[in-house]
Amino acid sequence: MNAPTREEFLAQRMKGIGGSDAGTIMGANPYKTAYELYLEKRQELEAEDIGDKLPVKIGIDLEDFVAKEYQDQTGFKVQRFNNQLQHPDHPWMLGNLDRVVSLDGKAPAHKGELRTKRLLECKTALGRFLDKTMWGPSGTDQVPEHYFFQCMHYLAVSGADQIDLAVLLAGPEVRIYHIVRDEELIALMIKVEGTFWQQVQSGKAPEMDFNHPTTGALLDRLYPGTDGSTIELPATAEHWQQVMADAKEQKALYEKVAEGAKNHILHLMGNAAIAKLPDGTAFTRKVIKKKAFSVEATEYVDFRYTKNPKE
Repeated sequence: MNAPTREEFLAQRMKGIGGSDAGTIMGANPYKTAYELYLEKRQELEAEDIGDKLPVKIGIDLEDFVAKEYQDQTGFKVQRFNNQLQHPDHPWMLGNLDRVVSLDGKAPAHKGELRTKRLLECKTALGRFLDKTMWGPSGTDQVPEHYFFQCMHYLAVSGADQIDLAVLLAGPEVRIYHIVRDEELIALMIKVEGTFWQQVQSGKAPEMDFNHPTTGALLDRLYPGTDGSTIELPATAEHWQQVMADAKEQKALYEKVAEGAKNHILHLMGNAAIAKLPDGTAFTRKVIKKKAFSVEATEYVDFRYTKNPKE
């Protein structure tokens, strides 16, 4: 069976909950909320297609490389798997796997049927999740939480026992992680995902996460302009107006405190380039010169704190 086109893949995702949705529903995705996903599933908001973004395109192109590197490091053979899987008891629970793994040299899949208990997910961390501190040592299951839930979702749908996640990180280096089936976590995920899917079917939206870093951008998409009308806000709006005002006041106060502390340190440094603290960290000052282009040349002192000072 040929791999689905990008359009077919996106259409299939609307029919249920896929692996890439799992982290969002579990509240672990820093780039999307369950409320936004709900609107997308109900086709009340057009889903953002990130397929044209450079990091995603690079990741797709390098997927074969990552899979081959996994084979070279482990000695296991891998095979593409293009069929979309459905959970036998929860048909709304879907899975599109990257690869399946052969532990004995035999074909791990045949005519769309799995013959293995180990899966492989390939990642290229060049855009999102670029920070290497989010990834633990090879051989562990310490991956970004969003990816962890994605992998556990695939284990739930497929019935497999383990999924390996191979990721290409800057360096470059390829790390391999092992995520083992956890029945208690799977049961929780099925419950949470099932509740979300019921909300999609019934039209009862999940609560909006007003503190999520993407909620402001979502509101901009939902309400891009004005209809010229005037409305009366409920009494609760006064509470949030006061919260906003108090927060701005506290922010301004602490910015003044931070500026005062900075000035104390600058005064202690004088003309020094590096000022070390007792714990080995340091503050640095460096003169930065900018050449003149369309504006006049400028010069300023760059001041910053560093944990690894270089003299």
